[in-house]
Amino acid sequence: MYHVRFLKVPYSKSSRSLLKSDSPKKSSTRPNDAKAVNAPQIISRPQAFSVSTCTINSVVTLTTDLGDYFFYGNATLSVSLIASGQLSSKTTNVIHTEVQWKTGMRALPIVLEVSMKQLSRTIKNIGADVRFYMRVRLNMDTEYKDENEIYVDSYGDTLSKVLPVTSLGFWFSGSEERRARAHDTQWTIRYDNDNQRYVSRDIPIGVTSLKLVEELGESVARHLWDSGILLGSFLASSPRNREVFVEQLRAASKPMRILELGSGCGTVGLTLSKVFPQSHVVLTDLDSARAVCERNIALNCTRNNSSRANGKVEFSSFNWDNGNNTAEENAKVYSAEWDLVVSCDCTYNTDSFDILTDVLLKVVSRRTKLLLVHKERHGSEARVFELLREKNNLQFQWRQQLEPACAKSTADILVPVG
Repeated sequence: MYHVRFLKVPYSKSSRSLLKSDSPKKSSTRPNDAKAVNAPQIISRPQAFSVSTCTINSVVTLTTDLGDYFFYGNATLSVSLIASGQLSSKTTNVIHTEVQWKTGMRALPIVLEVSMKQLSRTIKNIGADVRFYMRVRLNMDTEYKDENEIYVDSYGDTLSKVLPVTSLGFWFSGSEERRARAHDTQWTIRYDNDNQRYVSRDIPIGVTSLKLVEELGESVARHLWDSGILLGSFLASSPRNREVFVEQLRAASKPMRILELGSGCGTVGLTLSKVFPQSHVVLTDLDSARAVCERNIALNCTRNNSSRANGKVEFSSFNWDNGNNTAEENAKVYSAEWDLVVSCDCTYNTDSFDILTDVLLKVVSRRTKLLLVHKERHGSEARVFELLREKNNLQFQWRQQLEPACAKSTADILVPVG
């Protein structure tokens, strides 16, 4: 499936309009201007400028989850600038536009022109706590719909078949202090903390949804991958199959203890925390994934959320190479008896097969079910299942193809046999 990605999150430029002045205009004296070289220099008083519009810029791309393919086709991107109150429920659509992605593109600049009067009016209506968000979704041209129709977002945008993206909240420096006077030259976009490093996604899970952030950079581990997204979509859109699938996962004892290996942004572990809200879920990955994972735990497991009220969701640093872990990190993973162990999109790298299956050998007990959610990217991935059968005597209990079929993603439940 394809994702809309920010290569550059929104940043601002201000357009300036010249106010009248009784001073003559200074002549040009650029060396490469033959007519201007001998022109007399006229010293004038500084010109007065007024900021009239703000140009909000960003750059996006359309790629697969690993960025290995760019979307090939013509498509229309729908771009909205949304304002929302941090301390109130007020939300307004400030401006909307459409831009065109053309066959062969790898990046597409986006430019929004917003009048300062409009921004000031929006801030006044919502309040000083306002934050702005740029949301980008994609509407396929008809000729390409059948090839790429694999995602419908939770906003109900039936034409949006590619995973949309939203920037995190930003604000305009100077706007709240009413500094937009004649001598001002620019209003600048500011982000809270390090929010310019992240973007936001919304993944439907049953009757609710998962709010997730992912990093902008090139890191593989801290991005959303297709299989985790499609699992959430499956749980949201297939009631009959979902009930059977959930019953296959459910342990005899409740609440369950769930371990995720290679959690990345925490998509699957957090999805299961919604499906089994009384469970204790431990998300594990390299420590470099801690920041994004803990942000997503905080977004989805607040005190008012049943996942936090009745269960528990936490992150623990864990390297599959046990020699790189502390005694406490190893104890967190190996000392517990897990009802369900989860691994999502960890079969793409053949070099990790042995070390992954060795870890699974240690954490899967007689009572454990193993959920492997993966997208088939190459034929050699079948070797993982052969190793699990050889080392752990794990065999299939249930297999669910995640729709659409063209995504080549499955959710496999394996259990110890013998």
